[in-house]
Amino acid sequence: MSLQTTTRRLLLLGLAALAACASAPPPSAPAAVSGEGGNELRVLVLRGGTAARLGHNHVLRATGLHVDWPAAGPVLSFRLDALAIDPPALRQRLGPAFASAVDDEARAGTRANLLKALDAMAHPEVIVRTLQQLGEGGQRAVEAEITLHGVTRRQWFAVDVDGRHARGQVVVRQSDFGIAPFAVLGGLLAVQDALIVQFELTQP
Repeated sequence: MSLQTTTRRLLLLGLAALAACASAPPPSAPAAVSGEGGNELRVLVLRGGTAARLGHNHVLRATGLHVDWPAAGPVLSFRLDALAIDPPALRQRLGPAFASAVDDEARAGTRANLLKALDAMAHPEVIVRTLQQLGEGGQRAVEAEITLHGVTRRQWFAVDVDGRHARGQVVVRQSDFGIAPFAVLGGLLAVQDALIVQFELTQP
């Protein structure tokens, strides 16, 4: 390997480290906890950019998740500043794509960049409100309204129901809510527009 190639690779690694820690970390978020009342919502953020291999996939857990159960179906709400960023145990559960270690400094950088990209100071809360359910038994098609970044959009979910328990996931595009996916260095490091939202709910 030439000296020029080695130098270029070292430069890319240095830029990646700077990107992860570019913003000063805000106050620490609450520690990751088990889903409150058997309820859990997590968001998978997928790495992108021309140097994606230098970054990480991320998982966010909604701590303080609040769930109401009106007749139409559950209404979920949580605060963006209460998201747990890359809890180690959860990363381990998600398998090889999330196996890379993320230290406290990198988590702090991710949190700062995330809250800035989502304009969390102006729009701190996310609300998911069920509108209708189609089907019966174990598989349901569920339509809901998602309010994020001050924008409300309708979205269909695929949900598996087992008694009082429900599990499902949906793909949400940040651009649909007026959010520009995070990117630095001219797109060298970025996150994908599509987010995977997974949830598990237990009706009391």
